[in-house]
Amino acid sequence: MSILNDTLKSLDERNKSEDFGLPPTVEVSQRPSWPIALTAVAVLLLAVWLGVTLLSGTTHSEKNEGGFSAAAESSTAASVAAEAAPEHATSSTPDMNNQLEGMQSVPLSESDIALQNSTSDVAELVYNTVDESLEDDEAKYREKVSNTVSTGNTVDDAKTLSINGRTVASTTAELTAVKEIKPAITTAEKPKPASIVSRDPVVEVAPKSPQQQSAVHLEAGLKAYNFGIFDEAQKSFTLALATYPQNDEARKQLAALYFGQNNNLQALQVLSEGIVISPSDLTWRELMAKILVQEGRFEEVLNLMPDSLDAKALAEGRADYLILKGTSAQTINKPQQAVSAFSAMTSLQPNNAKWWLALGVNYDALADERLAISSYSRALTIGGLSSSSEQYASTRLTDLQEQP
Repeated sequence: MSILNDTLKSLDERNKSEDFGLPPTVEVSQRPSWPIALTAVAVLLLAVWLGVTLLSGTTHSEKNEGGFSAAAESSTAASVAAEAAPEHATSSTPDMNNQLEGMQSVPLSESDIALQNSTSDVAELVYNTVDESLEDDEAKYREKVSNTVSTGNTVDDAKTLSINGRTVASTTAELTAVKEIKPAITTAEKPKPASIVSRDPVVEVAPKSPQQQSAVHLEAGLKAYNFGIFDEAQKSFTLALATYPQNDEARKQLAALYFGQNNNLQALQVLSEGIVISPSDLTWRELMAKILVQEGRFEEVLNLMPDSLDAKALAEGRADYLILKGTSAQTINKPQQAVSAFSAMTSLQPNNAKWWLALGVNYDALADERLAISSYSRALTIGGLSSSSEQYASTRLTDLQEQP
């Protein structure tokens, strides 16, 4: 034990004599430096090869990305060298440790400094550097795909195409699909020629019927008549009849216009044409009878009004027609036709005494005493006669009753 204690004391004294206040250092045996040099050379060669590869693919964005590539190469080389030589760093002396203490940074290149000093909008920089090359990249991609398919260079495995530094993977199926879709897109994009059809415009205008045209002329004639333009009214009414002879209103208006101008001949001509067109229509006969009675042409009135039409006049309630006929017949002493007309009037107006009186007068002219007495008696019973007519009816009734 004494020997061991003496030995420890001697070692402790020797350590105190050599202590200068510095922490104890650990000495590591030094190794040869040629493996480290070989590793550094290999890393540099790898960095150069990567830089050349990247620079060959960046034709469009070479200026913008040059600074970044150099910085990346430098940082990559530095990191690889640091990882490959850990032993070399640990075997350095205390002076080297003090110098490498802290972070070491690679100085910026001139292109990086110029890029930092340039003041440009971020959005503008992105669009200028990315979007402007998009169409060129797609065009080159399609060109390269079409060339690959046309030359028959199809590979079963996935292929890798490098376009402006961008890697695009495509399989054989994708290349075939692009080849099939491209003609379809080209066909769809071609505009179809517009077909020009030249033809005459079709305007369907329904022609007016004669009745419609006649109505237009009638309306124009009525307007002219209301404004006192009788010549224009006459022309319009004449055109209406010429277009459609069955226009009864136009015929009435034209006959009335002639009658108002004392042109009875033209009025009778227009009305007679109506009788020819429609013989059973009593309107034209009645209007003609009024003009003929005014002129005293009673015989012609009776010719227009045969006894066969009295029943029709009664059915239609045409009192003027029957009165004109009965008055004309009594005036020219034709009691038979007068009896026909006044008998119809007593049926049409049975409570009017003057028609019973007229019927009795004409029966008295026919020497039919029984019917004459019956008619006079009915007239006096109804009453309402003038004094002269009542006196005449009483006298004749007394005379007929006193006859044996």
